Amino acid sequence: MVIHWTRRYAVALLLTLTAVTFPLSAQESPQTVLNVVSESWEDATEKDGSGLYFDIMRRVFEPLGYTIKTTTTTYARSVYLVQSGKMDMFLGSYIDEQEDVLYPFWHFDAEQVSAVYKAGVIPAWEGEQTLKDRTVGWVKGYDYNDYIGTPMNIQEVKTRKQGLSMVFSDRLDVLLDATAELEEEFEKGYVNRKAFVVSHLIDLKLYPAFANTERGKKLRKIYDERIEALLKAGELQPMFEQYEWDYFPFDSEKPM
Repeated sequence: MVIHWTRRYAVALLLTLTAVTFPLSAQESPQTVLNVVSESWEDATEKDGSGLYFDIMRRVFEPLGYTIKTTTTTYARSVYLVQSGKMDMFLGSYIDEQEDVLYPFWHFDAEQVSAVYKAGVIPAWEGEQTLKDRTVGWVKGYDYNDYIGTPMNIQEVKTRKQGLSMVFSDRLDVLLDATAELEEEFEKGYVNRKAFVVSHLIDLKLYPAFANTERGKKLRKIYDERIEALLKAGELQPMFEQYEWDYFPFDSEKPM
């Protein structure tokens, strides 16, 4: 993505990685502190630890005695911190998007992905097939080609600003990104929103990704069991409504 968010970049940032540690209170032990890392997405994973996604993880784990500790950083660094075992899980990832992490069965949201382009370049949007043989970009790390079967000329970009600027100057035909993130980027005002068309492309489920360790396997099992229990109990939908989320991504997948 978030999404409300951006998902799920910048390899250069990895060069400055440092170990992340958290002070523990006298009542907490390393085994009960669950370190969750994510990019900061508005109303989902805020820097102060608030947001729908962090609240869902609290609802899943804290009744079992875990304490959720949140950190926000770039998506690329989030992935690295979990792959290297410095964090327990990162939010949120498309299924099997990253290597050497563990994915659960249940998602916690779904990201609406859109294509942004100039009307003069694409007069009529016809869904995914419109991308065929066009120059299509996205922020490095999203790997939308794993979920789109249409052949494209792919050109990754460092930032959304770079991507939108390239669309505006005709160096990209299309930029793909989370719908909400695109609209937030337009609000910054450095490009004319009226020069672009935004069309829905695909919805991609979002998952937590756990460290590939015995502890990670245990946490993944707990997550799947608890998400299903919360769905059965009807406790998740009110959380989405509280945050005025666009839609509830479980309607067609009610657990038995």
